Amino acid sequence: MRITQNIIPKNRNNRPGFSMVPEYITIHDTANPNATAIAHGNYLAKNSIAEGLPVSWHFTIDDVSIVQHLPLDESGWHVGDGTHGTGNRKSVGIEICEFTDASKRRKAEENAVKLVAYLAKELSIPVSNIVQHNHWTGKNCPRVLRIRHRGWSNFIKAVKANMDEKKETPEWKIVGLKWLEESGLVTKGAWKAEDVIDIGTLGTILSRITITGRK
Repeated sequence: MRITQNIIPKNRNNRPGFSMVPEYITIHDTANPNATAIAHGNYLAKNSIAEGLPVSWHFTIDDVSIVQHLPLDESGWHVGDGTHGTGNRKSVGIEICEFTDASKRRKAEENAVKLVAYLAKELSIPVSNIVQHNHWTGKNCPRVLRIRHRGWSNFIKAVKANMDEKKETPEWKIVGLKWLEESGLVTKGAWKAEDVIDIGTLGTILSRITITGRK
């Protein structure tokens, strides 16, 4: 997943600078049809109106781009529940771009599903804490998902499926582990092909290669 960073400068009023440990992911629609993720990034980083409101969020997603505007350990102004509100202070704000072209909107939602699933796993945020902007203030947002029949429930269903999706282990990793086991360099069954080894274990394996004359 490729994420382009256009981080709001620290000296702007729409970058609160409050530290955050995310507990929620809040989904929005941009309500700005046909404006891209890059355009929204420039708006947040440079536009005086955005700074004056102030308004900010963490990611904007369209059919081809994911743009990050704030670090994940900082809060934004995207929910409208105040300086100390949980929505602003403890949730990652994600805006999905709106398009009059249905195929572009569909692709933007697919990209949003992937990002939300990734963030939920990385930040240990339960699916129950993936919420609409409406959850915090009653605003009709994300309006496109809300107006569509089963729009929100299908979005969450897709996020769950993406989180549960298991990636296949590349064949070269499987072959490499088998060689290590057959060579007696690691104990058979003690490791999985996807496991990450620490420096001490690596040193032990390399020393065994030297001692036994394997090269």
